[in-house]
Amino acid sequence: MALNYPANIMATPNKPVTTSTKSATLVGRPRGSSKEDTIARLLPAARQLFAEKGYAQTTFKDVGAAIGISHAALYSYFPAKLDLYLATLADTQALLLPYYLDAIANGGSLRERIVGVLLASADAHDRDSSITGLLAAVPIEIRRHPELNEALIGQNNDVIEALKGIFAEAKQTGEIQTEASLDNLVTAFLGGGVGVALFQYGMQNSDSLREAMDVYVTMIEGLIFRAE
Repeated sequence: MALNYPANIMATPNKPVTTSTKSATLVGRPRGSSKEDTIARLLPAARQLFAEKGYAQTTFKDVGAAIGISHAALYSYFPAKLDLYLATLADTQALLLPYYLDAIANGGSLRERIVGVLLASADAHDRDSSITGLLAAVPIEIRRHPELNEALIGQNNDVIEALKGIFAEAKQTGEIQTEASLDNLVTAFLGGGVGVALFQYGMQNSDSLREAMDVYVTMIEGLIFRAE
């Protein structure tokens, strides 16, 4: 699920750039490449590593090796791992947010909007499962690492606020009848969807997540059990 976290992608480095003399395969910025081009390669590689290894175990050396530059050269793009992580989150959100907001804005009923969000998540996972691996782990990473907690807690989340709005509207129109709070409604629906995606990611299931998400949608609609 999308997380609307800011990232200082172009932050000024606090360390001088040096290049490694020990490895011929790891170099500084490749000739003819722009900073934007390198970041465009760097962020997907970082997402894959953060998803697989977690925040604590991912190093600049890992990320640099993944795209063929020295870890020292990464300091010309990001002054610290925290900055890289925040930028990776922002980049990942940018892959999802337009689809989420489109589903919320253009769906007619609450059902159509919720299904649109869930299926957009599934389609994104099927394109690149590291999206699920990264975003689903954010709440755990925040609890484990104070620097992440300080940077991320309390930030506005466009998707969460939009979902609260459509749940509030559905309550007013009578589309849903429940005393549950808006926070709990969003947690239940999105948390369930994230759980389905994370389970498939962790099990390395080769099936399409879209198929599993269709089952989840059928379940929350109350249509999976045969009427007695």
